[in-house]
Amino acid sequence: MPEMFYTSEAISSDKELGKSIALITDGRFSGASTGPVIGHCSPEAASGGPIALVEEGNLIELDVMERKLNIIGIRGERKTPDEIEDILKKRRESWKPRNSKYTKGVLKLFADHAVSPMKGAYLE
Repeated sequence: MPEMFYTSEAISSDKELGKSIALITDGRFSGASTGPVIGHCSPEAASGGPIALVEEGNLIELDVMERKLNIIGIRGERKTPDEIEDILKKRRESWKPRNSKYTKGVLKLFADHAVSPMKGAYLE
């Protein structure tokens, strides 16, 4: 997927960006990506997974060895786990899925029935 390759390449080729930015996506990309990229996050944003609740200015804790990715701050300010959970609860309540751009055909069927890769990537 060239769009993911170009994004990760732009981050990793800039020394300052490479030190301070990680690309985190629920999207898929090829093995050609380099630098600080994390893909295949699940459950996906499209189904209301945690990545859907991230907003500009959130502080993210990333622990690769423990396989953890957590929001630890809002608007650049660290918060307690209880404060974060309260904020995320409010975000979940107001979250709405995007309307599918597919209205007919095989892609509509796929969009309506695909199950998360974490559950086996099958069609319901």
